[in-house]
Amino acid sequence: MHDIAPEVVSIADACLGGLQGRSALLIGPKEQRSPYDQLLRRAHMQNIFQAETPRDVSALLPRVQLVISMPLPFRRTDEAGRGASAPMLTAAIIAKGCERRHTPLLIFDLDPLCSVEELAGLLPSVCLYTPEDLRKILPQLKVVQMMAS
Repeated sequence: MHDIAPEVVSIADACLGGLQGRSALLIGPKEQRSPYDQLLRRAHMQNIFQAETPRDVSALLPRVQLVISMPLPFRRTDEAGRGASAPMLTAAIIAKGCERRHTPLLIFDLDPLCSVEELAGLLPSVCLYTPEDLRKILPQLKVVQMMAS
């Protein structure tokens, strides 16, 4: 997903009407967060919060306009060896963090196994880009996904 970092940041910039002075939350392993962190700093974001996992991020959500959730290397698997179907960042966590929110929250789920519950996209003031949305927007994701398989 490092290859698409410039495109994701560009989409975020367009959706939010600019990144300067705004805040972001990056969730995932440090090596995956790094390219996004660098690009967002170059865009003059005011604050860039970072977390390894989505635990306890609801307290940060009122302070950010952008969330980028990346694949976690220690994802649970089911008996068949597939990724667990339960998302790591639930709509309930997001809803709790968005209480009394007056500004939009843009969320990018970059995990092919979906790390953000799709119901979160139905919450008021939340715009969620799922892995499927990103595959449609960025055709090179199909190539990245095939290489990962």
